Amino acid sequence: MHQMSHPTKEQVRAYMQRRESARKPPPAPAEIRRQLGWSRTAQDELPCLCDQLFLPGMMGQLAALLMLQWLFRAAALGQLR
Repeated sequence: MHQMSHPTKEQVRAYMQRRESARKPPPAPAEIRRQLGWSRTAQDELPCLCDQLFLPGMMGQLAALLMLQWLFRAAALGQLR
């Protein structure tokens, strides 16, 4: 599982007060995470296999949806004759 280090509410409130008084456009999300210490642990820097594991399931869903679409169209064409 992914382990994230989250800032405390007090840290976020202090950051927001500093941001409001700065009167500048907000920094990039990565910079905000860096300033708040909101980052992944070193173990989670390894490539995630989640996308690779979900791909076969998504392909199966796509195949099932295509088959249903084909069956509905075939049934509709059969009723027109």
